[in-house]
Amino acid sequence: MKLQVVSNRKLYVQIADQIREQIVSGAATPGQQLPSERDLAISLGVSRPTVREALIALEVAGLVEVRVGVGAFVRGQREHDDALPELNHSPIEIMRARRLIEPEVGALASQNIGEEGKARLLRIIETMRAETAADQWSSESDRALHMTIADGCANAVLREILDGLWNSRGEELDAAFHQHLADIREVREHILDDHEKIVGAIINADATAARAAMSGHLDYVEAAMLSGWD
Repeated sequence: MKLQVVSNRKLYVQIADQIREQIVSGAATPGQQLPSERDLAISLGVSRPTVREALIALEVAGLVEVRVGVGAFVRGQREHDDALPELNHSPIEIMRARRLIEPEVGALASQNIGEEGKARLLRIIETMRAETAADQWSSESDRALHMTIADGCANAVLREILDGLWNSRGEELDAAFHQHLADIREVREHILDDHEKIVGAIINADATAARAAMSGHLDYVEAAMLSGWD
């Protein structure tokens, strides 16, 4: 595949556009495996996570199939391909914003959340345990837990900021990105354990532990997002 080098300042959609052009022109044929993330990153002059966002954008558009641990494969041409999700936020940028905000929100919630909020957190954890035992993962449960913590932090501005970040988490690109992570059993089980630690610290009114548990959770998820997939 002949690709042009792009600047690190370019968005994932500009990388996806180049690869899409190769697919649409027939230079990359249905069933063909694309070069690895590493090779694409070197060819394009960008980081592997940025390439991964581009590949997942192409997957959302119906042009490739991403198989974690294997690679990305060109799908058969459809009569009408969906548009690239070019207005979506970067999943990695969303995560980095959350890492700046949510640990402190967890600490604040440990000092301010009411009994109703605590009970809701316990119910959500029970649901998450059942989902994990059934080899399932629910973005709805994930959001419910984090937003219940935001509701309990007693700061309307922080709550509003997190609501916006979680709305971005619902965008196609981010949803597909996290679904690939959630398909890995080890990741699902680790995230459940993280969530239980966060909820335990908040219910025990331990701000230091809540902050540390939330920080550790988001560090783990970001590391999983950045680790090699092929």
